[in-house]
Amino acid sequence: MTATNSLPQRDGLEITWNKLNVTVPDRANNNAPKSILNEVSGCAKPGRLLAIMGASGAGKSTLLDVLAANSASNSASSLTLAGEVLVDGQPRRTRAFRQQSCYVQQRDVLLCAATVREAIATSAALRLPRTLTAERRAERVEEVIRELDLAACADTLIGDETIGLKGVSGGQKRRVSLGIELIKDPAIIFLDEPTSGLDSEMALGVVQALVNLARKNRTVVCTIHQPNSDITALFDDLMLLAGGRVAYAGPWDGAVPAFAAAGFACPMYKNPTDYFISVLHDPQSAASICDAYAASQRSGALPALPSPTAAKAGAAALSSPTGPDALVTVQTGAAGAMRTARGVLPSPGAAGTSTGHLTLEVIDRASPASSASGVAGGITGSGGALVSKAAPATPATPGFKSLLSRSMSKGGDLADKSLQGASWFTQVKVLSVRNGRNWLRNPNLLASELLQYVFISLFMGLMYFDSFTHDLSDGVTNRTACIWFAFAIMCFTPAYTTVTAWDKDRVLLQRELSQRQYSLSAYYVARTACIIPLQAAQCLLFVAVSYFFAGFQRDAGKFFLFFAVLLMFQLISEGLGLVCAIVTRTATYAIIVLTFLLLLLLSFTGFLVTRIPVYFRWLNKASYLTYAFSALTMSEFDGLTFETQDPLDPAATLFVPGSAAVPHSIDNGLTIGENVGILAGMCVFMEASKLFALHVAYKFNLM
Repeated sequence: MTATNSLPQRDGLEITWNKLNVTVPDRANNNAPKSILNEVSGCAKPGRLLAIMGASGAGKSTLLDVLAANSASNSASSLTLAGEVLVDGQPRRTRAFRQQSCYVQQRDVLLCAATVREAIATSAALRLPRTLTAERRAERVEEVIRELDLAACADTLIGDETIGLKGVSGGQKRRVSLGIELIKDPAIIFLDEPTSGLDSEMALGVVQALVNLARKNRTVVCTIHQPNSDITALFDDLMLLAGGRVAYAGPWDGAVPAFAAAGFACPMYKNPTDYFISVLHDPQSAASICDAYAASQRSGALPALPSPTAAKAGAAALSSPTGPDALVTVQTGAAGAMRTARGVLPSPGAAGTSTGHLTLEVIDRASPASSASGVAGGITGSGGALVSKAAPATPATPGFKSLLSRSMSKGGDLADKSLQGASWFTQVKVLSVRNGRNWLRNPNLLASELLQYVFISLFMGLMYFDSFTHDLSDGVTNRTACIWFAFAIMCFTPAYTTVTAWDKDRVLLQRELSQRQYSLSAYYVARTACIIPLQAAQCLLFVAVSYFFAGFQRDAGKFFLFFAVLLMFQLISEGLGLVCAIVTRTATYAIIVLTFLLLLLLSFTGFLVTRIPVYFRWLNKASYLTYAFSALTMSEFDGLTFETQDPLDPAATLFVPGSAAVPHSIDNGLTIGENVGILAGMCVFMEASKLFALHVAYKFNLM
């Protein structure tokens, strides 16, 4: 396969949705259908930023999920959808559409131990076409960093304040999340409340970045909650929802006149968006406005967005080296002034890029030039207009053509392997490096993981120090108790640690799988490749301290058998913790279920109860603790000789070989090798169970 250095230019895509109706089962009303979206229609065009707004429960997030074909949403599986979503006038093919678009979640899900550059580079390694050279991928990473103004913090750790790891700011994290998606140069960008949790200045910076991305012939759609006036001045188009209905959809500058026409004139000196939301909070007012919008749609009274033909013509002119020497764009009122003052690229009514110096002049809207410009831009309103004249457009940087142009013609299948992302082996390699780096860059976490085993082993060694006598009663009891205690430690500690870690890893895995960054099997192999060495190091530390401190036999073979059995036991416990965490879906429930299971298994190893009731003997046979406990007890007792008083002659001493001193309740009748073999088989079975649980959880959206 030949490596390449560039891909064709990106095409702009228009999304249109017609009469979308979404219902969900209403559990409070015997699962009767409950309407979430009602006859919602609209469009999003290349080169423009569309903001979807509305009060809480208006249906913003549901609409965004439907438009983005976001199956990872928690409610997606229960939605009933009617209506159509078109891409450039053609029915949307979900698989190809996902390759062409990206979805940025409200919550920033990032690995705190990676730098900004590493986070974006990892996405590049996994998602860019496998035929690209490493140099071209690195160039693309730097392009994204520059495009999102992240150069100043490119080599700074992302960080996580909850664990004391300092890093970048909240606004920069939001742009990193966007950069991870932007690496494949999508034609369509969906964002769920990108300004949520940010202060006003950070939020403004994020929206400025979105506007500039839209100007490069991208279609940008976001939900947003009560933005300030500086942010709203950057919007191109607006859709207002109320109770699942459309209250307004069109150019931002047309919203105030539309509300005024419906009898709700915005007071002077009040932020229009605040006014819109306050009005839509009232059910009667919201119904009146929605009815007025529906009537205006039927009569064609509302201003239209730029036509697809004009949009594509404008985009072609801007991206062509032989295009026009100047481009005239219209922005009305304060919006145009704010865009210029903030240095945001102007909207030509359609997508385009221009980096030239802007000069402004005020013209009379009644003049022919004004009218022509207003029509071309698709913007109507009152008062003067700001006309920006751009210097000659520069050719766009060779981008990454969206895969839709090739894949949609093939029924949505990526038949062209040159467009596919990383191979399976590359995925494993990249994820393994990322996992290892995440551990090494978290010294506090790594130290706590290792030191807890050292402290526990010291405690166990001190507790049983010099207690391994050759007395039959004390020697047998103390040795079996020490082995059982070691298993109890290696039972709970890795299982609980896994549950806690999975609660954080699950969110990242869910997001990256929904983005098709890698396969689930690649994630599993990479995770296992990182987990086994770490757990081996933990187990070795524990055994090295406790084995000799407690006084077990100083025999290399027995020492390494002790280590091997305890490591397999630890891996099974870790797997059991992961399966419980996947099945229960919450850390709290997982710990409750796990505690019950482990206590149940520990109770019937033959140590706490010497005569196991018939109805519980199946637990003894099914428990991995039984075989591990039996193997190590027989190994430790082999070669020992115990002493006891002869019951017939108190003055005489009886010598009992260790193999005969193994308690009957612990000796399961199998050899050491057979017990170890069964334990190894259980270890393999648990690894397969983990992979199966991951697949089921992913398939049925249970993560």
